[in-house]
Amino acid sequence: ISFEVIQVCQAVNRNLRIFRARFSALIPRELQRALQQLVQPNSADSAAVDARQEIDLRIGASFTRFQTLLLQEKFDWAGGGVEAEKPILSYGPCQFPTLGLIVQRAWEIQSHVPEPFWYIHVSYRPDPNQEQQQQP
Repeated sequence: ISFEVIQVCQAVNRNLRIFRARFSALIPRELQRALQQLVQPNSADSAAVDARQEIDLRIGASFTRFQTLLLQEKFDWAGGGVEAEKPILSYGPCQFPTLGLIVQRAWEIQSHVPEPFWYIHVSYRPDPNQEQQQQP
């Protein structure tokens, strides 16, 4: 994406200098380090990202088809609560980590113990005996 944005920006301003913050964790120390050590965008990194996206898509589509055709007839899906007669069994390299995040968050919500907390309500009434300053 960065090189697509660079092309659009440089079409408007050829003298534009572009730098990138490289980081792999969203923590203050890592972000501060990245901002202090900006680098020029690397076309090889961009090509590698494009390749990974293409590979993930092709692997996901191929393996989804493979496991769907292989396993669709092997189980009693209705007995397991699946409403579709022949469900699609989806696979994707990014689905597992994402599912892990969702499950972890669900466990955190289930194990939450409510604690008492305070509200602060503020109200203000001007002193009628005090002169109000007029604004110019």
